[in-house]
Amino acid sequence: ALIKVGGKPANYTEYGGNPPKEKVEKLTRIVLSKPNLRGLWVVGAVANFTDVYETLSGFLEALKKINPPKDFPIVIRRGGPRDEEAFAMLKKATDFNLHLYGGETTITESAKQMVEQAKQYVIK
Repeated sequence: ALIKVGGKPANYTEYGGNPPKEKVEKLTRIVLSKPNLRGLWVVGAVANFTDVYETLSGFLEALKKINPPKDFPIVIRRGGPRDEEAFAMLKKATDFNLHLYGGETTITESAKQMVEQAKQYVIK
């Protein structure tokens, strides 16, 4: 979806199977260690068994440790178990440039948002 709307992924990873937040935290740190990123797109279909709150808790912990620039765009499109709780937690994380979309938003629409945000981001 990202390529179809004009994006150019720097890397790709997948987590499924309901990983603990520690694994997602480590994965996030690895993904964000690549230089010259223009944004981060966390996307997935609506989960059946993956605890969205657990995984996005690990994601948020990694962001707190990495502390990306305040304007670094992060587009998240997730849905599934405990997604409302996860989004409430993320909405409190005002130190980051988070754009949150639930399962009612298509993956393609979130990809368009990621591309638009990345175009506006100036690498420091």
